[in-house]
Amino acid sequence: MTSLRNRKGGFWLSTLLPAAAAALFFFGYPWLFLLLLVAVVPAADALIGQDVEVTNRRASHAPGGPTIPVTYICVWGIAVLVALERAVTARPLEFAGLVIASGVVSAFAMAHIHEVMHRGGRRSRLISDVALAVAGYPHYRFVHQLHHGHVGDPRFGSTAHAGLSVWCHVGRSFFAALRSAIAYELGQARHWRENRLLQIVLVSVAVVALFAWFGGWRGALFYLGQGIFAVFVVETVGYLQHYGLCGSPDELGDQVAWDVNFWLSNRLLVNNGLHTHHHLEQTRTYDRLVQAGRALPGGYLHMFALALIPPLWFSVMNHRLPKASD
Repeated sequence: MTSLRNRKGGFWLSTLLPAAAAALFFFGYPWLFLLLLVAVVPAADALIGQDVEVTNRRASHAPGGPTIPVTYICVWGIAVLVALERAVTARPLEFAGLVIASGVVSAFAMAHIHEVMHRGGRRSRLISDVALAVAGYPHYRFVHQLHHGHVGDPRFGSTAHAGLSVWCHVGRSFFAALRSAIAYELGQARHWRENRLLQIVLVSVAVVALFAWFGGWRGALFYLGQGIFAVFVVETVGYLQHYGLCGSPDELGDQVAWDVNFWLSNRLLVNNGLHTHHHLEQTRTYDRLVQAGRALPGGYLHMFALALIPPLWFSVMNHRLPKASD
C-alpha cells in the first residue's frame, strides 16, 4: 500500500465514503459506517503514509478536475436522502447513528463544496449554496471569504489562540464568524432584495421545510442534528489547520496554516490538507496544490482524535508553534 504514496491520482476514492454510507444506511447499519471510518480509514492512512509528491513540493496535478467534487456532492446527497428515509421510522439508537454518520459525511462534503465554491460561476454558486444549506452551514461562503481576508484573526473564526481547547473553540469560532459575516453584509448597504444573507436564509428555510415535509418533526430533527455534527467537525478541522497561528499576515508570513501531507487524507478531502498553498493562492484548484507550510504530524482523522483530548493535543502541538521554536 505504501506504493500509493508515489501516485498523483486517487481522488476518486473520496466518493467511496458517501457511497458506503448510503449502502449501510439503506441496510440499517449507520454505526458500522462510523466504526469503519474511525478504525479502518485512520489505519489505512497511517499505513500508506505521507504523499511523496507534495512532500517534495512537486505539482500534484492529476486528472479529475471539478468532476470529483461534484460527483461526491451528488452521491452525498443520495446518502443524506437514504438516511432521512430511514430516520423517519428508525428506533432511537439507529436514529442517533444516522444523525451522527450523516453529519460526518456532510462534513467531508464541505471540502468538496469548498472546492466548487472557489471555482466561481453561476452554476458553481448554485450548487455550493444549496449543498451548504443541506450540510447545515448555509452562510459558510461569507464566513470563508472573511476568513481568507483576515487569516490569523480569531474574530473571523477558525484560528484559535495557543492553549485554547477545541471544545472551547468550536462555539466561539462559529458564532464569531457568523457575527462578522452579518456585520459585513449589513455594512455593504445593498438594497434588501440583493442582500446575500437574506438569500441564504430563504434557501435554508426551503431546505428545512423540505426535510420537515418529507419526515415531519423527525425529518426536521434529523436535519438539525446532522447539521450540528457537520459544523462541529468542520470547525474542528479549522482548529487543526490554524491552531496557534494568530497574528497579521506580515507577522505570519507563509505560516498561515498547518498542512496535512498524508496521502489518503488528501485523497478523501481533495487536497484540503495542503491548506497553506490554498491560502497563498486561493484560486488554484485542488489538483495543483503542493505542500507550502509546516505539516501536522498525522493525518486528519489522527489529529482530529488528538484534538478531542486537549492535554494530548497541547503536548504535541504547543512546542511546534512558530514562537516556541524561535
